[in-house]
Amino acid sequence: MSEVSDEVLGFGDSLALARLAWIRETAARLEQKGFAEYRRSDAFVLRRLHRSPSSLGTLGGELAMTRQGARKIIDTLVERGYARIAPDPADARKSNVVLTKRGGNYARAIQNVIAAMNAELHDDVSERDLESAARVLRVLRHLFTETRSSEHEEARGTSTQKTP
Repeated sequence: MSEVSDEVLGFGDSLALARLAWIRETAARLEQKGFAEYRRSDAFVLRRLHRSPSSLGTLGGELAMTRQGARKIIDTLVERGYARIAPDPADARKSNVVLTKRGGNYARAIQNVIAAMNAELHDDVSERDLESAARVLRVLRHLFTETRSSEHEEARGTSTQKTP
């Protein structure tokens, strides 16, 4: 399979391929550290839980997904031995997701891998260019939120929702 020239790719394709390369490199480096089960959601969720335990609802909000979607991600972390569900010490009616010792080790490994990859990026790209790229990504993240995309599709008459 031949590789497509960077000059031919548009912004969206370049972004998608760069994200894929980042995820693959993260997974490869974590595997070298003994964590062979890396999943795309692990980087954010493990680092977030390493800072402090969180409820499913809070995690869902931070991930911009439903509580049920967050539950699926957390269930896989629990199954893999990285997290557990524990009662909230302040409110027994609530539960929090808490990292296990193994999960804490995994979170630190993720932090170290991402820090190393960011340092390598800083070696090849100027601070000014990185700031510009980060600014573009922030705009992109806020411009194409799910709600705004749905409104835009409806306005263009291209909504993917099926009608009865």
